[in-house]
Amino acid sequence: MDTSLRQILARTWVGTLAALLMNCATAEVVIEGVEGELADNIKAHVSLAEEPCDAPRWRLVQRRKAVQQQVNKALNAFGYYQPTLKQAYSESDTCWQLHLAVDAGERVRLRQIRVAIGDQQDALDAQLRDLVDAPPLRKGAALVHGDYDRYKALLLETARTQGYWRAAFTEAELAIYPQEQAADVMLTLQLGPRFYFGDYQFTDVGLEPQFLRRLAGDVKGEPYTSEAVQGIYSRLQSSDYFRRVLLNPHVDVQTDSQTVPVEVDLGMHSQTSFTAGVGYSSDQGPRVRADYRNRYANSRGHKWRIDSLWSRTFKELGATYTIPRHDPAREWYEINAGLLQEDTVSYESKTETTQLRIVEALPQDWVLNTGVNLRNETYIIGSEPEDSKLLVVPGIGLSWVNAPKDVRQTMGIRLQADLTGSSQYWLSDADFMQLRVKSKLIVPLGAKGRLLARGELATTLKDDFADLPPSVRFYTGGDNSVRGYQYNALGPQNDEGEVIGGSNLVVASVEYDYLFLPEWSASVFMDAGNAFDATLDLKRGVGLGLRWYSPVGPLRLDIAHPLDADDPSDRYRFHLSVGADL
Repeated sequence: MDTSLRQILARTWVGTLAALLMNCATAEVVIEGVEGELADNIKAHVSLAEEPCDAPRWRLVQRRKAVQQQVNKALNAFGYYQPTLKQAYSESDTCWQLHLAVDAGERVRLRQIRVAIGDQQDALDAQLRDLVDAPPLRKGAALVHGDYDRYKALLLETARTQGYWRAAFTEAELAIYPQEQAADVMLTLQLGPRFYFGDYQFTDVGLEPQFLRRLAGDVKGEPYTSEAVQGIYSRLQSSDYFRRVLLNPHVDVQTDSQTVPVEVDLGMHSQTSFTAGVGYSSDQGPRVRADYRNRYANSRGHKWRIDSLWSRTFKELGATYTIPRHDPAREWYEINAGLLQEDTVSYESKTETTQLRIVEALPQDWVLNTGVNLRNETYIIGSEPEDSKLLVVPGIGLSWVNAPKDVRQTMGIRLQADLTGSSQYWLSDADFMQLRVKSKLIVPLGAKGRLLARGELATTLKDDFADLPPSVRFYTGGDNSVRGYQYNALGPQNDEGEVIGGSNLVVASVEYDYLFLPEWSASVFMDAGNAFDATLDLKRGVGLGLRWYSPVGPLRLDIAHPLDADDPSDRYRFHLSVGADL
């Protein structure tokens, strides 16, 4: 190899090595004296930190000149206005490094905070009044510019969400006195006129405009607020009529008008739908479910559906017609008719029902339903002969659910109470009055655990228990009552040892559930209860469970051991069920 070729290769190798060393070297800004958010903010402000090792020298010099000002700005943001800074800059053949020794000094603190509304002080909403009377800025607190800016923005945004669209600050001063380590806040917000809702402007979707106004809620003339707009959206979206709901309030701050018309762009769901599915539960065995719905049968928003379920022990076919009332989102009539056939270890029954129900949503998410049920029931209990009863059963029910819609609910509560009765005075074949109360509670225990507790109490006032059909008697046992026992297999027995049901019911359950994988949890539980007449013979069950939180809802598999089984060979029972916890 000749000399010139060796020289070329040597220069190439040296250049490559230098480039590799340059790439391996790291430009660095080292900060001492402060840490945490102060150090992070300094690095974010110092533009030299963005330069690579091979940056042009002229740019490095230019960036270095700005370091002092940038560090001061970074510290000012957190209330440090008298810092001292020592810089040590070094360069090597491969890269550069900047060392900053920072003494932040004394911190400026808030001394005076004066927040005022320049007009309409008597008309303030509670949320806006709280922000003015008790601002998140506190006397004696360290000055943080971000907190001040966020409070200003929140105050102005809250005023506008309450309908004061022309609100503006006539005074917004943050006076800083570094020598006194003090800062004074002076804010005056001029609200201006308040805006109010005008008329709705609905797209033509085939439903009567008057019905749509009642469904959306009558807000014309009320103060315009973001909360009210969200309420309109929620009422329309949850009605099941629409696949698309777009609200466009026309707020014009350039004119003298304070009226806000609301344009509502609606897209309808398909008028009809059909769904079907197969499933399994240990109470009913394999089952097939199907339903057909007509979401809007006419321009007044009436709707109807047909539901059916078939399994080895339970067969049901029902139809429901729904008529919206004055406030369609919160109150409606329901007319139901159906056929029900049930075959359990304790009884067989065939029931024809017709029901009129009035449903009304009350404040605080309570739901009230009242109605009357005409029921013709033919049945066999144990080895007794076939009998039938015609019952006219008026009733009232109250329910409340407070829980998130998560697949795995970690907290929430459900309450339900029903009072029903029947009398020969209105042509029924039996006299009774019945009260039933149910509750379920979920509370978190640690990051991955939760405690589930449920209870049920019921009692019946009657003339003759023998006159009551199975639908009015109480039984227990099964997936959702006392696990470890067969469905509806617990209750008082006749002389032949056959379960004939009771006039009272007590059920309680406690369960601990632990999430060991993102979609899987394991549980341990104990259930207890029974149906009874005079003396409670408590039946208990304990067991372990596995939960899978599938896209369609929780799937629960339990293995339970009955502690008080009449048959010693009945050692354990599997329970499989699907559905939300609350």
